[in-house]
Amino acid sequence: MVTAAIFRAAATVMLLVLSFSACQAQLSSTFYGDTCPNALSTIRTSIRSAIARERRMAASLIRLHFHDCFVQGCDASILLGNSPSITSEKFVTQ
Repeated sequence: MVTAAIFRAAATVMLLVLSFSACQAQLSSTFYGDTCPNALSTIRTSIRSAIARERRMAASLIRLHFHDCFVQGCDASILLGNSPSITSEKFVTQ
């Protein structure tokens, strides 16, 4: 009985510590500012052009992001594929 109470107390403390440390992570809109300064404008242009070609693309992208990243965590299925100018991490062997 005492062991279960100690375990619950330790688990609660651990959960609180982990939740507070995870809450301190900060996102940055300038993350790629030095390594790829045109990243945001390139992505914005590509998204706008895709939406202009196919109006449903906006909803499709939101649905893709939600189902791939929020429901069961990102599984890398939305990573970029290889192109003549880059080797993608999608096809890197571990």
